[in-house]
Amino acid sequence: MTTAELAQRIMDRQRGERLALHNRPWQPSATPATSLGYACERRIVYQRCWSDKASPIGDELASIFEEGNLHQRDVRQEMARLGWEVVESEVNFRDDRLEITGTIDGKIEVPDETARKGFRRVPLEIKSTAASAPVDEAAWRNSESSLLRRYYAQLQIYLYLTSEPDGLALFKSKQTGLWVVVAVSLDYEYVEGLLRRAERVRDAVARIKAAGVDEAARVAQLPDRLADRSECDGCPFRDTICHPAEAAVDPLLLAEDPELAAQLDERAELDADATRYDKLDKRIKARFQLTSGDRFVVGSRWLVSKRKHGNDIRIKIQRLASGEAEAA
Repeated sequence: MTTAELAQRIMDRQRGERLALHNRPWQPSATPATSLGYACERRIVYQRCWSDKASPIGDELASIFEEGNLHQRDVRQEMARLGWEVVESEVNFRDDRLEITGTIDGKIEVPDETARKGFRRVPLEIKSTAASAPVDEAAWRNSESSLLRRYYAQLQIYLYLTSEPDGLALFKSKQTGLWVVVAVSLDYEYVEGLLRRAERVRDAVARIKAAGVDEAARVAQLPDRLADRSECDGCPFRDTICHPAEAAVDPLLLAEDPELAAQLDERAELDADATRYDKLDKRIKARFQLTSGDRFVVGSRWLVSKRKHGNDIRIKIQRLASGEAEAA
């Protein structure tokens, strides 16, 4: 074996092992707390009832998952060296009424004179991130990152279902290894929205099970797709069973969407080189790429058109002059 062959074998073996660890079929019997941060309830129900339709993950994503496990182990070890032992690690919980399940990364003991034992245990959620971590709870909850917002929802569910008033989220930088630790208080109003989502998912799953083997009847019980298609990117069901770009859409839902119209108005006022313009432009065009149809009027003042260009889809956005909306 040459050294070049040895090098390739080492890389192949690592990728193969990590893929085998994280690419196993998985159909949860309850809704994972991590999933309740998705606004798309259809995606959550797909995972509960059509998990075999998920696109298989690749070796890079599998490796990212494994790196997360390694980072958690390193954080626990360093916390212990710093004087805070992480206890109750990977403790599972389940709410049978709402059909929610989850696993808490751990808790740390802190002195508390009001507690019977003289200390209390504070829930700790450990995340690794390549991006900037939120500096406080408000920044975390309102983050532009959908992933960070899902992490926030996850911890809020943990706090509620374990009857804890507050907890900590530790974000480890993948670049520097430094931590940002954010204190979080249980937000009952916010959690109420997540619990209603869990109820709707539970009820949809029950209706699908009741439909038996009639696939058309089962599909009819799915929640609607997100109108803005904001969570389609990266969804493992997008191209296998959901196909949002082929789903019929009522034109009035777009024409009378005030948020979409406001985004188009703001985009028109921004400098094309601005970061905000770039984000809005990508968000708007991504939505229409995954929306069935070729021409859309929004807010009676915008015309959005689509055309195929080779293997790509090009989106054109035009402002309509007064009176042009009906003609369009």
